[in-house]
Amino acid sequence: MELLNIKNLSKENKNSNIINNMNLTISKGKTIGIKCSEEICLTLFKLIFGKIQPSKGSVTQSDETRINLVLKDDGLYERLTVNEYLKFFRDISNYKSPIEEIKIKLGLVTLKNTKIKNLSHSEKGRLRIARALVSNSNLILIQEPTLYHDMESSLIIREALPYINSLGIALVCTSVSLEEILLLDCTGYILDKNGFNAIEIDTNCNRDDKPNKPIISEPHMLKITKIPAKINEKIILFNPTEITYMESLNGTTYINVGEEKFPCAMSLTELENKLKDFGFFRCHRSYLVNLQKVREVINWTRNSFSLTLDDKYKKSIPLSKSRLDDIKKLLYI
Repeated sequence: MELLNIKNLSKENKNSNIINNMNLTISKGKTIGIKCSEEICLTLFKLIFGKIQPSKGSVTQSDETRINLVLKDDGLYERLTVNEYLKFFRDISNYKSPIEEIKIKLGLVTLKNTKIKNLSHSEKGRLRIARALVSNSNLILIQEPTLYHDMESSLIIREALPYINSLGIALVCTSVSLEEILLLDCTGYILDKNGFNAIEIDTNCNRDDKPNKPIISEPHMLKITKIPAKINEKIILFNPTEITYMESLNGTTYINVGEEKFPCAMSLTELENKLKDFGFFRCHRSYLVNLQKVREVINWTRNSFSLTLDDKYKKSIPLSKSRLDDIKKLLYI
Protein backbone atom coordinates (compact mmCIF):
# COMPACT_ATOMS: atom_id res chain seq x y z
CA MET A 1 0.00 0.00 0.00
CA GLU A 2 1.29 3.43 -0.92
CA LEU A 3 1.52 5.80 2.05
CA LEU A 4 3.15 8.80 0.41
CA ASN A 5 3.69 9.91 -3.16
CA ILE A 6 6.19 12.66 -3.97
CA LYS A 7 5.91 13.84 -7.57
CA ASN A 8 8.17 16.32 -9.39
CA LEU A 9 8.82 18.06 -6.07
CA SER A 10 10.97 21.19 -6.11
CA LYS A 11 11.58 23.90 -3.53
CA GLU A 12 13.49 27.10 -4.17
CA ASN A 13 14.84 29.63 -1.71
CA LYS A 14 16.29 32.96 -2.87
CA ASN A 15 16.59 31.74 -6.47
CA SER A 16 18.48 28.63 -5.35
CA ASN A 17 17.14 25.08 -5.55
CA ILE A 18 17.01 23.28 -2.21
CA ILE A 19 15.08 20.33 -3.61
CA ASN A 20 15.06 19.74 -7.34
CA ASN A 21 12.58 17.48 -9.15
CA MET A 22 12.20 14.73 -6.52
CA ASN A 23 10.04 11.70 -7.30
CA LEU A 24 9.47 8.99 -4.69
CA THR A 25 6.75 6.57 -3.66
CA ILE A 26 6.84 5.29 -0.08
CA SER A 27 5.05 2.01 0.56
CA LYS A 28 3.96 0.25 3.73
CA GLY A 29 6.67 -1.74 5.50
CA LYS A 30 9.61 -0.33 3.52
CA THR A 31 12.70 1.61 4.58
CA ILE A 32 14.10 4.42 2.46
CA GLY A 33 17.44 6.08 3.17
CA ILE A 34 18.28 9.55 1.85
CA LYS A 35 21.71 11.14 2.00
CA CYS A 36 21.23 14.91 2.14
CA SER A 37 22.24 18.03 4.03
CA GLU A 38 20.45 19.03 7.21
CA GLU A 39 18.83 21.98 5.41
CA ILE A 40 17.42 19.70 2.72
CA CYS A 41 16.25 17.18 5.32
CA LEU A 42 14.29 19.75 7.33
CA THR A 43 12.87 21.32 4.16
CA LEU A 44 11.68 17.92 2.93
CA PHE A 45 10.05 17.11 6.25
CA LYS A 46 8.25 20.46 6.29
CA LEU A 47 6.98 19.83 2.76
CA ILE A 48 5.70 16.39 3.74
CA PHE A 49 3.88 17.81 6.75
CA GLY A 50 2.50 20.72 4.71
CA LYS A 51 4.28 23.33 6.84
CA ILE A 52 5.59 24.99 3.67
CA GLN A 53 4.42 24.89 0.07
CA PRO A 54 6.51 23.48 -2.79
CA SER A 55 7.71 25.66 -5.64
CA LYS A 56 6.66 22.88 -7.98
CA GLY A 57 5.20 19.38 -7.75
CA SER A 58 3.20 17.75 -4.99
CA VAL A 59 3.26 15.58 -1.88
CA THR A 60 0.17 13.42 -1.41
CA GLN A 61 -0.68 10.81 1.18
CA SER A 62 -3.37 8.17 1.48
CA ASP A 63 -6.27 8.49 3.92
CA GLU A 64 -4.67 5.80 6.08
CA THR A 65 -1.27 7.49 6.37
CA ARG A 66 -0.26 8.49 9.89
CA ILE A 67 3.12 10.23 10.03
CA ASN A 68 5.45 10.67 12.98
CA LEU A 69 8.68 12.64 13.10
CA VAL A 70 11.93 11.87 14.95
CA LEU A 71 14.49 14.68 14.87
CA LYS A 72 18.01 14.18 16.16
CA ASP A 73 17.59 16.90 18.79
CA ASP A 74 13.95 16.26 19.80
CA GLY A 75 13.21 17.35 23.34
CA LEU A 76 12.32 14.68 25.92
CA TYR A 77 10.54 14.75 29.27
CA GLU A 78 13.71 14.49 31.31
CA ARG A 79 12.03 13.85 34.69
CA LEU A 80 10.14 10.77 33.51
CA THR A 81 11.55 7.26 33.43
CA VAL A 82 11.76 5.35 30.16
CA ASN A 83 8.68 3.30 31.10
CA GLU A 84 6.66 6.35 32.13
CA TYR A 85 7.57 8.15 28.93
CA LEU A 86 6.58 5.31 26.63
CA LYS A 87 3.35 4.61 28.50
CA PHE A 88 2.43 8.30 28.27
CA PHE A 89 2.70 8.30 24.48
CA ARG A 90 1.04 4.89 24.24
CA ASP A 91 -1.96 6.17 26.16
CA ILE A 92 -2.42 9.48 24.30
CA SER A 93 -2.09 7.65 20.97
CA ASN A 94 -4.40 4.81 22.01
CA TYR A 95 -1.76 2.30 20.97
CA LYS A 96 -3.21 -1.18 21.58
CA SER A 97 -0.27 -3.52 21.01
CA PRO A 98 2.15 -4.54 23.81
CA ILE A 99 5.18 -2.28 24.11
CA GLU A 100 7.50 -4.84 25.72
CA GLU A 101 8.76 -6.14 22.38
CA ILE A 102 9.55 -2.60 21.27
CA LYS A 103 11.65 -2.10 24.39
CA ILE A 104 13.44 -5.37 23.73
CA LYS A 105 14.18 -4.57 20.09
CA LEU A 106 15.54 -1.12 20.95
CA GLY A 107 17.55 -2.26 23.97
CA LEU A 108 15.51 -0.34 26.54
CA VAL A 109 14.47 -3.15 28.90
CA THR A 110 17.34 -2.64 31.35
CA LEU A 111 16.75 1.12 31.21
CA LYS A 112 13.00 1.04 31.81
CA ASN A 113 13.23 2.52 35.33
CA THR A 114 15.98 5.00 34.47
CA LYS A 115 15.10 8.68 34.35
CA ILE A 116 15.58 10.14 30.90
CA LYS A 117 17.92 12.83 32.23
CA ASN A 118 20.35 10.05 33.16
CA LEU A 119 20.37 8.42 29.71
CA SER A 120 23.29 8.81 27.33
CA HIS A 121 22.88 10.63 24.03
CA SER A 122 22.70 7.31 22.18
CA GLU A 123 20.15 5.81 24.57
CA LYS A 124 17.96 8.88 24.10
CA GLY A 125 18.16 8.31 20.35
CA ARG A 126 16.77 4.79 20.76
CA LEU A 127 14.03 6.10 23.03
CA ARG A 128 12.94 8.67 20.44
CA ILE A 129 12.43 5.90 17.91
CA ALA A 130 10.54 3.78 20.47
CA ARG A 131 8.28 6.76 21.18
CA ALA A 132 7.41 7.01 17.50
CA LEU A 133 6.60 3.29 17.39
CA VAL A 134 4.03 3.53 20.21
CA SER A 135 2.38 6.57 18.62
CA ASN A 136 0.21 4.60 16.17
CA SER A 137 2.08 5.78 13.08
CA ASN A 138 2.64 3.80 9.90
CA LEU A 139 5.21 6.21 8.41
CA ILE A 140 8.10 7.54 10.50
CA LEU A 141 10.55 10.19 9.31
CA ILE A 142 13.88 9.89 11.15
CA GLN A 143 16.73 12.38 11.02
CA GLU A 144 20.12 10.77 11.68
CA PRO A 145 18.96 7.39 13.03
CA THR A 146 22.51 6.18 13.75
CA LEU A 147 24.99 9.01 13.17
CA TYR A 148 26.55 10.43 16.37
CA HIS A 149 25.51 7.29 18.29
CA ASP A 150 27.84 4.81 19.96
CA MET A 151 28.53 1.51 18.24
CA GLU A 152 26.08 -0.45 20.41
CA SER A 153 23.16 1.87 19.75
CA SER A 154 23.90 2.09 16.03
CA LEU A 155 23.87 -1.71 15.78
CA ILE A 156 20.66 -2.02 17.82
CA ILE A 157 18.86 0.49 15.60
CA ARG A 158 20.05 -1.11 12.35
CA GLU A 159 18.97 -4.56 13.54
CA ALA A 160 15.57 -3.17 14.62
CA LEU A 161 14.67 -1.86 11.15
CA PRO A 162 13.38 -5.20 9.73
CA TYR A 163 11.26 -5.66 12.87
CA ILE A 164 9.79 -2.16 12.46
CA ASN A 165 9.01 -2.86 8.82
CA SER A 166 7.35 -6.15 9.83
CA LEU A 167 4.85 -4.08 11.82
CA GLY A 168 3.76 -2.48 8.54
CA ILE A 169 5.61 0.72 9.34
CA ALA A 170 7.52 2.57 6.61
CA LEU A 171 10.66 4.51 7.48
CA VAL A 172 12.31 7.44 5.77
CA CYS A 173 15.79 7.89 7.25
CA THR A 174 17.97 10.86 6.36
CA SER A 175 21.63 11.45 7.10
CA VAL A 176 24.40 13.81 6.07
CA SER A 177 26.62 10.72 5.87
CA LEU A 178 26.44 8.47 2.84
CA GLU A 179 28.14 5.68 4.75
CA GLU A 180 25.40 5.73 7.43
CA ILE A 181 22.73 5.39 4.74
CA LEU A 182 24.56 2.45 3.18
CA LEU A 183 24.91 0.73 6.54
CA LEU A 184 21.12 0.81 6.99
CA ASP A 185 20.99 -1.78 4.17
CA CYS A 186 17.92 -0.21 2.58
CA THR A 187 16.98 1.41 -0.71
CA GLY A 188 19.15 4.51 -0.77
CA TYR A 189 19.11 7.86 -2.54
CA ILE A 190 21.17 11.04 -2.70
CA LEU A 191 19.22 14.31 -2.59
CA ASP A 192 21.19 17.45 -3.38
CA LYS A 193 21.16 20.48 -5.66
CA ASN A 194 21.79 18.19 -8.62
CA GLY A 195 18.56 16.32 -8.04
CA PHE A 196 17.32 13.06 -6.52
CA ASN A 197 19.25 9.97 -7.56
CA ALA A 198 19.31 6.34 -6.50
CA ILE A 199 22.51 5.02 -4.94
CA GLU A 200 23.84 2.35 -7.26
CA ILE A 201 25.36 -0.72 -5.66
CA ASP A 202 27.28 -3.34 -7.63
CA THR A 203 25.45 -6.43 -6.37
CA ASN A 204 27.33 -8.72 -8.76
CA CYS A 205 30.73 -7.87 -7.35
CA ASN A 206 32.71 -10.86 -6.05
CA ARG A 207 34.19 -9.95 -2.68
CA ASP A 208 37.53 -11.37 -3.78
CA ASP A 209 37.56 -9.25 -6.93
CA LYS A 210 39.13 -5.85 -7.03
CA PRO A 211 36.37 -3.19 -7.04
CA ASN A 212 38.23 -1.07 -9.57
CA LYS A 213 37.63 -3.52 -12.42
CA PRO A 214 34.63 -2.32 -14.43
CA ILE A 215 32.57 -4.80 -16.42
CA ILE A 216 33.37 -4.12 -20.07
CA SER A 217 31.94 -6.13 -22.92
CA GLU A 218 33.78 -4.29 -25.71
CA PRO A 219 37.09 -2.66 -24.64
CA HIS A 220 37.34 -0.57 -27.79
CA MET A 221 34.03 1.13 -26.87
CA LEU A 222 35.19 1.99 -23.34
CA LYS A 223 33.40 4.91 -21.78
CA ILE A 224 33.55 5.23 -18.01
CA THR A 225 30.36 6.56 -16.47
CA LYS A 226 30.70 5.20 -12.94
CA ILE A 227 33.59 5.26 -10.47
CA PRO A 228 33.59 2.50 -7.82
CA ALA A 229 34.43 2.91 -4.15
CA LYS A 230 34.23 0.26 -1.46
CA ILE A 231 32.40 0.74 1.84
CA ASN A 232 32.58 -2.29 4.09
CA GLU A 233 31.39 -5.12 1.84
CA LYS A 234 29.52 -2.91 -0.62
CA ILE A 235 30.67 -1.33 -3.83
CA ILE A 236 29.08 2.07 -4.42
CA LEU A 237 29.15 3.54 -7.92
CA PHE A 238 29.55 7.32 -8.24
CA ASN A 239 28.68 9.44 -11.23
CA PRO A 240 31.67 11.61 -12.21
CA THR A 241 29.50 14.71 -11.74
CA GLU A 242 29.06 13.82 -8.05
CA ILE A 243 32.78 13.81 -7.36
CA THR A 244 34.48 17.02 -6.24
CA TYR A 245 38.07 15.82 -6.30
CA MET A 246 40.26 12.79 -5.68
CA GLU A 247 43.42 12.64 -3.62
CA SER A 248 46.18 10.23 -2.79
CA LEU A 249 46.93 9.86 0.93
CA ASN A 250 49.46 7.37 2.32
CA GLY A 251 49.26 5.23 -0.79
CA THR A 252 45.45 5.11 -0.93
CA THR A 253 43.24 6.98 -3.37
CA TYR A 254 40.19 8.69 -1.88
CA ILE A 255 37.11 9.97 -3.70
CA ASN A 256 35.71 13.17 -2.19
CA VAL A 257 31.94 13.53 -2.53
CA GLY A 258 30.47 16.44 -0.61
CA GLU A 259 32.06 16.31 2.83
CA GLU A 260 32.94 12.61 2.76
CA LYS A 261 35.87 10.51 1.60
CA PHE A 262 35.60 7.03 0.11
CA PRO A 263 38.54 4.71 -0.67
CA CYS A 264 39.04 3.68 -4.27
CA ALA A 265 41.34 0.89 -5.48
CA MET A 266 42.26 2.78 -8.65
CA SER A 267 45.32 5.02 -8.78
CA LEU A 268 45.10 8.72 -9.59
CA THR A 269 46.80 8.07 -12.92
CA GLU A 270 44.21 5.44 -13.84
CA LEU A 271 41.41 7.76 -12.81
CA GLU A 272 42.97 10.65 -14.72
CA ASN A 273 43.00 8.60 -17.91
CA LYS A 274 39.45 7.37 -17.46
CA LEU A 275 37.99 10.74 -16.52
CA LYS A 276 39.76 13.01 -18.98
CA ASP A 277 36.54 13.41 -20.99
CA PHE A 278 34.55 14.39 -17.89
CA GLY A 279 36.34 17.62 -17.02
CA PHE A 280 38.81 16.25 -14.46
CA PHE A 281 42.25 17.86 -14.23
CA ARG A 282 45.44 16.60 -12.57
CA CYS A 283 46.26 19.77 -10.69
CA HIS A 284 48.92 18.18 -8.47
CA ARG A 285 50.65 14.83 -8.28
CA SER A 286 48.36 13.96 -5.34
CA TYR A 287 45.14 15.58 -6.59
CA LEU A 288 42.67 15.15 -9.44
CA VAL A 289 39.95 17.80 -9.46
CA ASN A 290 36.59 18.17 -11.18
CA LEU A 291 36.94 21.57 -12.85
CA GLN A 292 33.16 22.04 -12.72
CA LYS A 293 33.54 22.26 -8.94
CA VAL A 294 36.30 24.93 -8.98
CA ARG A 295 35.37 28.51 -8.08
CA GLU A 296 38.74 30.33 -8.05
CA VAL A 297 42.37 29.99 -9.06
CA ILE A 298 44.48 31.74 -6.44
CA ASN A 299 48.09 32.86 -6.62
CA TRP A 300 49.39 32.88 -3.03
CA THR A 301 53.02 33.64 -3.85
CA ARG A 302 55.09 33.66 -7.02
CA ASN A 303 55.48 29.88 -6.78
CA SER A 304 52.40 28.90 -4.78
CA PHE A 305 48.96 28.37 -6.30
CA SER A 306 45.69 26.77 -5.23
CA LEU A 307 42.17 26.05 -6.44
CA THR A 308 39.21 27.10 -4.32
CA LEU A 309 36.27 24.73 -4.57
CA ASP A 310 32.67 25.78 -4.98
CA ASP A 311 31.38 24.39 -1.68
CA LYS A 312 30.23 25.88 1.58
CA TYR A 313 33.69 25.46 3.14
CA LYS A 314 35.52 26.98 0.14
CA LYS A 315 38.11 24.26 0.50
CA SER A 316 41.46 24.83 -1.23
CA ILE A 317 43.52 22.18 -2.98
CA PRO A 318 47.05 22.71 -4.32
CA LEU A 319 47.86 23.59 -7.91
CA SER A 320 51.35 22.72 -9.09
CA LYS A 321 53.20 25.55 -10.80
CA SER A 322 53.98 23.18 -13.67
CA ARG A 323 50.25 22.74 -14.32
CA LEU A 324 49.38 26.45 -14.22
CA ASP A 325 49.70 27.02 -17.97
CA ASP A 326 47.66 23.88 -18.70
CA ILE A 327 44.73 24.98 -16.55
CA LYS A 328 44.85 28.48 -18.04
CA LYS A 329 44.48 26.99 -21.51
CA LEU A 330 41.61 24.76 -20.41
CA LEU A 331 39.76 27.61 -18.74
CA TYR A 332 40.69 30.22 -21.37
CA ILE A 333 42.29 32.44 -18.72
